[in-house]
Amino acid sequence: MLTTFERIKSIFPAAVHRSEDASGDYDWFETQDGTTFGLPNTELSERERQLLDWWATPILTSVDANQKKWQQRFQDDTFRFDHSFRLLSLTLHGAEAESLEQFTEVLHDFMPHATIVVMTRRHIEVVETDSFVDLVEFEDVLRAIASDCYVEAHVVYSQRPAGDLATLYRQHQLLLPFAKLSTKAYPASQLLYHYLLQDQESFDERLRVTHPTIEALDPPTIELLEALFNHSLNVSHTAKALFMHRNTLNYRLDRLYEATGYDARQFFDASLLQLLVTLHKSD
Repeated sequence: MLTTFERIKSIFPAAVHRSEDASGDYDWFETQDGTTFGLPNTELSERERQLLDWWATPILTSVDANQKKWQQRFQDDTFRFDHSFRLLSLTLHGAEAESLEQFTEVLHDFMPHATIVVMTRRHIEVVETDSFVDLVEFEDVLRAIASDCYVEAHVVYSQRPAGDLATLYRQHQLLLPFAKLSTKAYPASQLLYHYLLQDQESFDERLRVTHPTIEALDPPTIELLEALFNHSLNVSHTAKALFMHRNTLNYRLDRLYEATGYDARQFFDASLLQLLVTLHKSD
């Protein structure tokens, strides 16, 4: 099964991947699944540009140094946070240049401590580290901005105790098409659950997305999770059933959260972990 970039390369042989050290003048594009590629700016006819616009979005290149730095970090597998962070990925439908500027300005006012990165005219990434806004208030503000700017805004978010940014960014691009309702902030674990229940193009793709989490599911962890699921996520009841001190159980769940980014005490994360345990045991 060809990857998105391999399919692009078969149509445009001169295409380069964002991870390559491309010299020269390139126009950069992003596909719906987050694949970023460049084409020599003398390579495309006007007709080809029009066709390309149907399934890829030009990446905004006229940005300041800070924006460019963050755009590169989303592609850099070596960049990671050693502290808690939250990533919110937004796709905008119907956004023109003026409405995009208005949209980001209001977002900046509401989230002054966040880093807001405009990737394309249809795609914004928001990174929070020092403090996190309340998600209910975020949805309220998002509804107001979307209404004023005449756009639809679809959102996926993840909060992590630490970890690399690029992996989470790629996962969000994969899941954004499942964020059906505009201005609702979907936890990535909820959408990943639905994604895994879909017919996959290949088993390898499902394995790529779930491998880091499944690696953490050793037999003692699976036993702990199954006990937690059997007791409706009640930590006290689970600890008694396992003849374990409640603090010890919470410590092990904290370590699992650090290893996977999923907190088994939270409903959507627990639902995803339960599905992954089932898939892992059936393999």
